[in-house]
Amino acid sequence: MGRRENKLGILGWLKLKGYSIEKLMYVAQRISGVGIIIFLLAHILNVGLVYAPTKELWEPPGIIGKAVLVILGIIVVFHTFNGVRLILAEYGFIVGKPRRAVYPYKMTSLSGRQRLAVYLVLAVFIIIFYFWIMVAFNLLGW
Repeated sequence: MGRRENKLGILGWLKLKGYSIEKLMYVAQRISGVGIIIFLLAHILNVGLVYAPTKELWEPPGIIGKAVLVILGIIVVFHTFNGVRLILAEYGFIVGKPRRAVYPYKMTSLSGRQRLAVYLVLAVFIIIFYFWIMVAFNLLGW
């Protein structure tokens, strides 16, 4: 890797041209993790700076707050299921047996059980996303 390739920094995550679905899942995992951390920091600041000094009861959020909760729910569901897939891959449950590297090299990182796991994660995410949207429409009053 040359120095020029490394100059993108975090923006390098978003360079998706010519990459597989594995790269897309990687980027989505990173972005969802950053979104969850931002929400947690905002929540801690809100509770610490607003609720703690005043001791007021919690008021249900307005339309923007509900929309943020809907988006957060979607982010957390994806992050959770993709994280479980990554843990299974890390511990070798969905990785095949290692093979000797012989030229020309073949990319085997997303084959067999790993590909099935990616599609399973996406299918479960879409199903839960559908139900979450139904709950969200009820929550938002649409």
